[in-house]
Amino acid sequence: MANKEFTVPLRKAKMKGKSDIQTANRAIAVLFQFFKKHFRKEKNFVILAKEVNEEIWKNSNRVQSKIKVQTVEKDGKVFVYLKDSRELKELSEKAKAAEKKESKKEEKPAEKKAEAIEAKHEKTHEAEPTEKKDAKKPVAEKKEPKGKKQ
Repeated sequence: MANKEFTVPLRKAKMKGKSDIQTANRAIAVLFQFFKKHFRKEKNFVILAKEVNEEIWKNSNRVQSKIKVQTVEKDGKVFVYLKDSRELKELSEKAKAAEKKESKKEEKPAEKKAEAIEAKHEKTHEAEPTEKKDAKKPVAEKKEPKGKKQ
């Protein structure tokens, strides 16, 4: 997840003598054009957060000249949030929690595999009798011929 901050100029959206709805719609269109230019993504790959939309429509008759947003690029899509918004904070907390869970899951199987290998190793050594290795075959004594004494 790559986070980037932008200040998007909305001056192009201001139109004299036009209705509030047209001005707000134009501001949304300017946002999509901006992210098309900067991320090379089409309109259907740019997703505006609810807070961004509400911020623009809040003062639809007097659209702000700039808006500060923060973007998150994930799975080929660009998610646009207001800078320091609640939605963005929740998203980052969820991502951190997911990373912690994944790291715990990755550690456990590795530890289990190591323990299983050690257990197999111990079992194979216990199965081999050590007495056979230590015990030597008795050597037959040489017998001297009965007839000769020295």
